[in-house]
Amino acid sequence: MGDAAKVIEWNGTDVPADIRDVLAGLPPGRYRLEVVPAAEDDVELTPEGEAEIEAAMRQMDAGQGIPLAEVDAQLRKIIAESRAR
Repeated sequence: MGDAAKVIEWNGTDVPADIRDVLAGLPPGRYRLEVVPAAEDDVELTPEGEAEIEAAMRQMDAGQGIPLAEVDAQLRKIIAESRAR
């Protein structure tokens, strides 16, 4: 979707109130509506999960993270071992 796209939530019965605003911004013409599937990875964070992410960000800001090259090397080793089985 481009920057001008507007996502409308629809329950299948009632016309959303904001549809008039969407249509008012469009020039006359023919338009096609398309279903936007929900992303499978849409996850609501719990307060605990959010706190863990914030703590990790503070650790990174303090220089306590693992260098990307080291993580990459570890992951490549795990993948290679997995493929060798």
